[in-house]
Amino acid sequence: MSAIIEAKNLNLGYNDELVIKDATFSINAKEFVFITGASGSGKSTILSSFFGHLDVKSGHLNVFGVSMQRASKNRINHLRRSIGIVFQDYKLIKEWNIERNVMLPMVINGYKKEVCKSQVEKLLVHIKLSHKANKFPLELSGGEQQRVAMARALAHNPTIILADE
Repeated sequence: MSAIIEAKNLNLGYNDELVIKDATFSINAKEFVFITGASGSGKSTILSSFFGHLDVKSGHLNVFGVSMQRASKNRINHLRRSIGIVFQDYKLIKEWNIERNVMLPMVINGYKKEVCKSQVEKLLVHIKLSHKANKFPLELSGGEQQRVAMARALAHNPTIILADE
C-alpha cells in the first residue's frame, strides 16, 4: 500500500515553541486513523500541517507526494482540492445559509451550478437537514452545525477527510 501522508523527523510548532517533535509515521490509502492525546498535545497542529495551514519547522512531510516544505502556494491550493476538512469550530460562514455553506468547496473547485445544487440536496437529505437548507448556522444547534460541517467536507468528493474532534 502506498502512503498518502508521510512524515519523517517532523517538527511543528508556533514561533519558537515546538509542539510536535521528531514525529515519523505514514498513513496509507484506505486506512482509518485516529490521532489521540491530551488537550494541547498537538492534534490540531498536526492536522493543520496536512493541508498547508501550518508550515513545517524541520523534518519532512509529504501529502499525496507533495513536499509540504517546498510546495508553492498554487500547489498547496491544488492539493487542498483532494482534502475535506471538518474544523474543530466548524468554520461555517454565519452570513450564508446552510445550502451555500455546504456548496462552498464545490464552488471553489469549479463545479457547475446544477451539480452543486444536486450534490447539496443529496447531502442535506443524508444528514437529515434538508428542511433547514435556508437557515443560517446560528439558527442551528451545535450538533446540526457539526453535521453541516461534515456535509461540507464531503461535498467535493475528497480523497481524504481530516476531522478535528
